[in-house]
Amino acid sequence: MSLRERRLRPARGSVAAENHALLSALVALAVSLVAGIAVFAGDTVPLFGGVSAGLVAAVASGGSGATAFCTGYVRSSRVSRLGSGVGRRAGRWRRGFDAVVLTVTAAGIVVLLTASAFAVFDLAFRELRLDALMAAVLVGLSAAVAAYVLTLVSVEVTSIAIANLLALFLVSGALASMLSANDPHWWQVNFSALGVGGGFSAYAFNLTLIFAGLAMTTLTHYVIGDLRTWATPAELRRLEVLRTWLIGVAVLLVGLGWVTVEVAKALHTVIASVMTVLFAGLIVATPYLVPRLPRTFLVTSSLFVSVFALVVLLMWPVGYFNLTAVEFLGFFLLLTWLFLFVRTVAACLQDARADDRPEPAGAVEVEALAPS
Repeated sequence: MSLRERRLRPARGSVAAENHALLSALVALAVSLVAGIAVFAGDTVPLFGGVSAGLVAAVASGGSGATAFCTGYVRSSRVSRLGSGVGRRAGRWRRGFDAVVLTVTAAGIVVLLTASAFAVFDLAFRELRLDALMAAVLVGLSAAVAAYVLTLVSVEVTSIAIANLLALFLVSGALASMLSANDPHWWQVNFSALGVGGGFSAYAFNLTLIFAGLAMTTLTHYVIGDLRTWATPAELRRLEVLRTWLIGVAVLLVGLGWVTVEVAKALHTVIASVMTVLFAGLIVATPYLVPRLPRTFLVTSSLFVSVFALVVLLMWPVGYFNLTAVEFLGFFLLLTWLFLFVRTVAACLQDARADDRPEPAGAVEVEALAPS
C-alpha cells in the first residue's frame, strides 16, 4: 500500500480514539472559554471560594467530562459490545445503568479533583484575584483536559479501569470532604462525622458513598463476566454466590451514604458493621468461590485479614487506635484487596486467552535454534 493510500484511509482503533479525544478537548475548550468570559465579564474573581475560577472550572470540567465519557462509552459499547463477553449477556437496561453510573463516577472524580486542585492553589496564592480573561482560560483548559482524558478512558472500559475509577472516586470524595469539613476535629469522632450537616463536605461524603456503591455493582458485573469466560461448569454456581456477595457489600455501601448518622445513628452503625464483616468474610471465602486463583494472591488475602484483625485489636481492648484510625486503615485494606482481586482475575483471564491462542504458522521451536 502506498503512502498516499494510507493517508486516505479512515482512522481506526487507537488513532480514531486519539482524534476523537482531541476533538472533544477542542470543543470543550471553546465552549467553556466563552461561558467563562460570560460569567466573569467585568469583574475579578478568586481562585476558589464562592463565584470563583475553581468553582466554574469544576462545573465545566464535570459537564465536559461527563459528555465526553458517555459519548465515548456508548460508541465503544456499540462496536465491541463491551468486550470479554460481558456485553453479549447484558441487556439494554444493564448497559444503560452501567453507562449512567460510570459517567457519574468519572464526572464526579473530575469535579472533586478540579475543586481540590483549585483549593490548594488558592492556599498557595493567597488573595490572588484573576481578571475575566485569565479566569476563563483556566476554566477552558480544565474542561479540555477533562474531556480529553475521559474520552480516552471511555474507549475500552474493563474491570481494571472500573476498579481504578472506583478507587480514585472514593479517595477524591473523601479528600474533598475532609478539606471542606466544618468541624476541624471531625477525626476525633469517626469518618461518619464527615457526613453530618448540610454543607458541601456532607454532600460530598454521602454522595461519594452512594455512587461508589452503585459503581461497585457495575464492577461486579464486569468481574463476574470475566470469570465466567474461563470458569468450569461446576464453578458457575459459585460465581453466582460471589456475585450476590459483592452486590450485598455494594448495597450496604449505598446504605451508608443514604442513612447518615444524623438520620439514624444506630442503623448507620449496624450497616457499617455488617458491611465490614461481610467484606472480611468475602476475603476468607474467595479461595472457595474462585478456586483457581494464584497461591500468592491467596497468601496475600490471608495477610490482609490478619492485619485487619490486628488493627481492630489495637482499638479494642488495647486502646491504641481510635475509631477513625480503624475505619481509615480498614477502608484502605479492603479497597486495596478489591483492587488486587480485580487485577488478579484480569491477569488469569489474559493467561487463559493466551493458552487458547493457536501457535503461529511456521513457528520454530527454541530448542531447534540452540547450538549443538
